Amino acid sequence: MAAIKPRLRKLLLQAGVFGLALGVLGTPAQAAPSQAPAAQVARKDVLVIPGNVNVPAPDIWNPYIPGTFILQGMNQNMMEPLFMLNYETGNIDGWLAESYSSNDTQTEWTVTLRQGTEWSDGRPLTSDDVVFTINLLKQYAPQLNWSGAVKQWVSSVQAVDDRTISFTLTGPNPRFVMENLAGTTSQAIVPLPKHVWDGQDPVTFRNSYNAQTGAPIFSGPYTVARFSSTQFDYKRNDNWWGAKTGTFKLPAPLEIRRPWVGDDATRLQMLVNNESDIGGPTTPSQLFALAAQNPKLKSYTDQPPIGWIDPCPRMLTLNTTIAPWEKKEMRWALSTAINRQQFVDVINEGAGATSSFIFPIYPALMPYLDAAQDKLAPVGEYNPDKSRQLIEGQGYRLDGSGKYVGPDGKTLSLDIVAPPFMEPWARLAVQQLNAGGVDAALRIQEWGAFRDQTGRGNFEGATDWDGCGSTVEPWFGMNRYNKSWVNPIGTPGTEYVDNTNNAGRWVNDEYSALMDQMGSLPLGDPRVMDLYQQAVAIWADELPDIPLVQTPAYLLFNTTYWTNWPTKDNNYVQPPAHWEHFLRVLTELQPAPQ
Repeated sequence: MAAIKPRLRKLLLQAGVFGLALGVLGTPAQAAPSQAPAAQVARKDVLVIPGNVNVPAPDIWNPYIPGTFILQGMNQNMMEPLFMLNYETGNIDGWLAESYSSNDTQTEWTVTLRQGTEWSDGRPLTSDDVVFTINLLKQYAPQLNWSGAVKQWVSSVQAVDDRTISFTLTGPNPRFVMENLAGTTSQAIVPLPKHVWDGQDPVTFRNSYNAQTGAPIFSGPYTVARFSSTQFDYKRNDNWWGAKTGTFKLPAPLEIRRPWVGDDATRLQMLVNNESDIGGPTTPSQLFALAAQNPKLKSYTDQPPIGWIDPCPRMLTLNTTIAPWEKKEMRWALSTAINRQQFVDVINEGAGATSSFIFPIYPALMPYLDAAQDKLAPVGEYNPDKSRQLIEGQGYRLDGSGKYVGPDGKTLSLDIVAPPFMEPWARLAVQQLNAGGVDAALRIQEWGAFRDQTGRGNFEGATDWDGCGSTVEPWFGMNRYNKSWVNPIGTPGTEYVDNTNNAGRWVNDEYSALMDQMGSLPLGDPRVMDLYQQAVAIWADELPDIPLVQTPAYLLFNTTYWTNWPTKDNNYVQPPAHWEHFLRVLTELQPAPQ
């Protein structure tokens, strides 16, 4: 953003936030020292993307172990899906594969790989690798990510020839490719090299780094150069199959560095100092303040509404197997005690919007949100009196401390867990619930612990993004509440997009049957709307999850060294740097004139 448009500057000044941000950010923070580049790679040839997660087990390169952190570059630089869902166009674009088709009943699917696909060690990537991966997931269900879906849907899979894979499903599934092979948000099933994984126990196999063999071996345009719990560095594979075959352009960055920077101010100042190339300020005022300090910083958009809407609205998930949260009245009591507009005003400085359901406000989903407005509007209601009536209706009474006490003499309490990046939403939720008479407490957990405990059902409440998934149609996100995903407490849940399906373990037979019916209909079938209306009525009545707010992402791209970023005016693909579609961004980035 070369300059802040006058009307936006005026808007922020009126909100009283612009000057505050300049005051906070005007004094340069002490930036983390840069790691000396290996082999003297010039800064202009390096893409630097700081992260906010410290990875405690950095030498696990197995993407299918539940809780494995894959957003440190494994997902964006190394692994490749067969297909890729583009939110901006709604298309399922080919990546490792070039096409797919189904029979009339959509019980058999055929996928054709591109010519010349290879692993990073130069071995051919063939249909045998895909078949091996699918059978591995099926055999070890439900112990591995994606394995539950594979076991549920894949009856058999076979290699017709080196380029062709045939899937026979257990029943009709018109969304099989989109759901499993394209990735609705952060990731999809990715093939594994059979010659590396064959004979390994995938539940314990770390797929560790080995400089001599080139491990971990994937098919993407980058391989591991160096790593630790605080920084992951990747080097370009100049023999990448995508460029050799002419399918994609060879990415321009010679190296990608992903350092962990735990301090927000330091991470933002790195952008100003041209020490990093992409970042996410936490507020609009920070975004404009940073841009004022460095004219090379370009925002995703400089037009209201500021920010790109993330597909994952923030939510408060309750474990419905734990009393009293198994009662919908108590879930509703918490929901009506929450002032969602305060989340928008305080955390987002007025940007974004409140949320009454699990969908992001994307154009393809608006017809569904509009059609169910009468059912969903009460979900977003802030009504302390109703909250009190609901709680007292369950036998609780306020004591002298302002907290509810049950007939058994125990204080109504709620233990809420959250990963570090969810802390702003979690703290405000805890504050509001305490004001509403609930003795709520917050525990911030390291990413892996959070994923493991919520996946196993070893939690009471969590601030998360539990319903994330639908971007172009309603079924995927809604089906995450299907009872088929419910596993016993202590058993890992089945994950799709960095959180567990039905982590709250809500069971509703009628809702699940409607999801099964909807899932059997083709995309765009007019019957989907009727089933959706029936299902959303049940969801809104039962409230298995508590929606909070939409999630605007305030993205800044540094054009000092790299240009052609995915902005609102150049939206060739969704813009975040932590999901699999960033592979597309890597092939589109161009060196800036020096």
